[in-house]
Amino acid sequence: MDLNTLVAAFKNRGFYYQQKGDLDRAITDFTNVLKLSNARSRANAHTRAKVHLSRGLLYFQKGNQDAALADFNEAIADDPTLASAYVNRANFFMKRGDGDRAVADLGKATLLSPKDAEIYISRASIYAHRGDQERAVGEYTKAIALRPSSAAAWRGRSLAYGAMGENEKASDDAAEAVKLDPNMADARLELGLSLQSSGRAAQAIAEFYKAIKLNPQDAHAFKGRGDSYLALGDRDHAIADFSEAIKLDAKMTFAYTNRGVAYLAKSEWDLAIADFSNALALDPNQSTVYLDRGQAFGAEHARDRAIDDFTQAIRIDPHAVVAYRQRAFFRQESGDSRGALEDYDHVIEINPQDAEALRGRGYIRLKQHEVGAAIDDLTAAIALNPRDALAFRFRSLAYTAKKDSKRAEIDDATARKLDPTAR
Repeated sequence: MDLNTLVAAFKNRGFYYQQKGDLDRAITDFTNVLKLSNARSRANAHTRAKVHLSRGLLYFQKGNQDAALADFNEAIADDPTLASAYVNRANFFMKRGDGDRAVADLGKATLLSPKDAEIYISRASIYAHRGDQERAVGEYTKAIALRPSSAAAWRGRSLAYGAMGENEKASDDAAEAVKLDPNMADARLELGLSLQSSGRAAQAIAEFYKAIKLNPQDAHAFKGRGDSYLALGDRDHAIADFSEAIKLDAKMTFAYTNRGVAYLAKSEWDLAIADFSNALALDPNQSTVYLDRGQAFGAEHARDRAIDDFTQAIRIDPHAVVAYRQRAFFRQESGDSRGALEDYDHVIEINPQDAEALRGRGYIRLKQHEVGAAIDDLTAAIALNPRDALAFRFRSLAYTAKKDSKRAEIDDATARKLDPTAR
């Protein structure tokens, strides 16, 4: 057997082992090819490049990154016109988190193979991962122009549009991906999410059902369907889906959070508190979860714990107006009028149009016998929300304290008309 025949035999057997998944034997055969061949002819250089590339992929599969990178480099050195070598080295850099070098290699690949849609898809995914969604959209658009039948390109652009808040475009692209590949579970999921984001919860649920049928282990699909049920007010189905998502992924923070919200809406305070606590154990920097748990504690009359949670919410987000407002209410309930007044002042400083804070501050000022200031606040609250029965009721009390019985009676009548239970 002459040398060329032997080289071809090792090469072909190596590709056979590679296809069969026998990585070690494939690496051995490719190594023999490289030992026996040389790069003196252009044909040999191209062969060696392809073998280096194949062996590099096998090393990468085995986790030997240094050997993989060395082979990718040798492949490019042997044949600088081999676009797939740049693409695979770019994928290597991408997985190592070196986006700049990956983009550079993909740029060289596009020059060598400008009509290869996969290269643009790869570059788009890097841009998307780096948060540059506009460039990602541009790259996916190029890929779609080259290969309109690529479901992956349509799905990728859908994701990028979704991240940009372009929900209609996202749903249109996801729908196109599903049309091209009805069994692409990820595209079904993205279509459901984009429909949900654009306020079409019922349609989203239908897509989530299909996504779950294609992949019953997808926790995100269950969570997405739960969110849609919650948006429609179907708390029991929402809780069931969030529970399934948690079963599949016990570290899915938002599944705990949103199940807690559903329990909160059902007035099941203990279950809500347990879910919010689990969410905070996974991610303690969620202002809104402290806010929600504080409301649950407040409903259970655990005022001190509610105040603590609102304080944590404010620590994380100093502009959390609702947290200040809620803390003010429970401080007032606990007899801390000074603390409540400070919180209402802070809310009004952030948003002078906050009718609830103006009403709350007006009531405290009334209790502190600052009748004129109380009337000013309550009048401002009523101007912002003319259907606030409590604001009319409190202003009626203020006018009574001011000995203005006529205005007091008018406000009292208005309060009773707006809310017959107002006292």
